Amino acid sequence: MHVLSYIPTGLLSLLCAWYLVPLAYANSYFVISQPAKGQQWVNGAVNPISWTKGLLDGVNSVDIELARLSQDGLIFVARDVPAPSSTGSLNLLLQDVPAADDYYLLFLNSTHGVMYASSQRFAIADANNASATPASPAAGAATVTVSGGPNPTAVFATTFPPSANGVSAPAWKAVDGARMQLVAVASAMVFCVLGGAWTVL
Repeated sequence: MHVLSYIPTGLLSLLCAWYLVPLAYANSYFVISQPAKGQQWVNGAVNPISWTKGLLDGVNSVDIELARLSQDGLIFVARDVPAPSSTGSLNLLLQDVPAADDYYLLFLNSTHGVMYASSQRFAIADANNASATPASPAAGAATVTVSGGPNPTAVFATTFPPSANGVSAPAWKAVDGARMQLVAVASAMVFCVLGGAWTVL
């Protein structure tokens, strides 16, 4: 009798499947670099947003919302902001947004409720604040205008044209980024079938 015949087939299949785990990988990296911690934005000025993300993460667009720590409600900034490459930027023109020092930017997919990243805490100053100096806008980036405070019935200030957001077509192109995962799952299934056949024989 072979040594492996003493090992239960379920355990053997599990061990073989665990060898394939390193083949499955994920590229989940999303960092908002601007606004930085403690940075001050200014009402009436264009303020830059910039980010870096994983190249093969399947995220081609994001929704951006502005939130405050001390108050309920969100300011809906932009929907379907293109983010196909590893770096991106957007300019935000603020008009009459309440001044405070507890703002955060949220990058998410509002349809599915998936949060990609949140910025560091930053401040928004009034337009007539002499000590506030606006940052220089991101060159070549689109500009979105946001006005007023949180409003639960408001829609996004800007909606960009829709993107595939990680979905490719037709048929086999939809699984382009998941080849390694498919190979791992198929291999695990083959090992399970072979283990079952080995038990019967």
